[in-house]
Amino acid sequence: MNIFLLALKNIHYRWMTQFITILLIALGIAMLWTVREVQVQGEDKLQKNLASIDLVVGAKGSPLQLILASIYHIDAPTGNIPYSEALRLSKHPMVKEAVPLAYGDYCQEFRILGTSHAYLDWYGVSLQEGELWKKTGETCLGAEVAKTLNLKIGDTFSGQHGDGEAEAGHGEYVVTGILAPSGTVVDQLILCSISSVWAVHGEEHAASDTLDHGPWTIDHGQEITALLIRYKNKMAAMRLPRMINENTSMQAAAPAIEINRLSFMLNQGSDTLKLVGYALLLLALFSMLVQVWMGLEERKTELALLRSMGFGRLKLLAMLFLELSMTVLLAYLLGEFAGRWFLANFSSELGYGLAYRFDTETFGIFDAQLLLLPLLVAFLAVLVNTRKIYRISISDLLQKA
Repeated sequence: MNIFLLALKNIHYRWMTQFITILLIALGIAMLWTVREVQVQGEDKLQKNLASIDLVVGAKGSPLQLILASIYHIDAPTGNIPYSEALRLSKHPMVKEAVPLAYGDYCQEFRILGTSHAYLDWYGVSLQEGELWKKTGETCLGAEVAKTLNLKIGDTFSGQHGDGEAEAGHGEYVVTGILAPSGTVVDQLILCSISSVWAVHGEEHAASDTLDHGPWTIDHGQEITALLIRYKNKMAAMRLPRMINENTSMQAAAPAIEINRLSFMLNQGSDTLKLVGYALLLLALFSMLVQVWMGLEERKTELALLRSMGFGRLKLLAMLFLELSMTVLLAYLLGEFAGRWFLANFSSELGYGLAYRFDTETFGIFDAQLLLLPLLVAFLAVLVNTRKIYRISISDLLQKA
């Protein structure tokens, strides 16, 4: 008799008990996988999107909010700063490079961002097709934007206030370029010149502003959202932020400091959820151990009958291990699927926003460990019950039956 088919029939016969075990193990695995992937991929994306930015300058308010809005684009900006002050700061002796940012409207869920071509260089993003924006109203789409909105070179679209839902559009933009996928926040942005953002919001510009020759060629007393800075030397890290915070109407925030604080808070929450996940998984596995122990008492007659049909003790142990392994494997597959489905469909609800879509197609060492642990417990359950199986008396049990 095929022990594989026999194991399947035994699982089917005891499906109610097996269902509860499978559900508990699957929930534990799903929770552990999801929490770990959010933690690992989230931290990786946070670091990757720093793009060697040393300082962010914006309106007074929460430093963390300024960082999240200006670098990661997952929060509202703290306000605007005078363009003239940003221009003056960009020429400071301690500033190596500076890139201005001006928040525009949205096209559906994607932000329209006014900036300079240097922004792409900082993130190492290249063109996939078309050309970079030159004139007011021209835009380049991030890879995810072009894919989601199905826009091509030469297409036009309008921006909307807020999140782009159910509001009248205004300001016609034309697509001149599509950026190559980079795995950074740029994939989720619509980039244009600062003059385009000003024009859409009804600001007046001189004829010379028709061409956007660079980020610092125009000053009409307007405002921008933030200024990204790279230091010229190490001394700047100690002196420049303090000088800005104490002597100007603006705020300076160091991304490295704020992201470390954010990571610490996220890790605390992740560690708590991990403990819950491990507790749930261990509870399910302990339940499986108890079920096997008590189940053997009920199955002694069945096992004795199998022994009388030629099943050796080792074959009975193999059948029992196969039953548990199949149960564990099914629970593992359900847990992995549930975790990946949740991350794929609800990642935007985890606080990272659309700028951080998680990769759900990876398979690593942790995935193997999540399968190995239940299998080891299954093996332990068989090992613990070895003595019971070896002490089964065929004649006594069949006489009682």
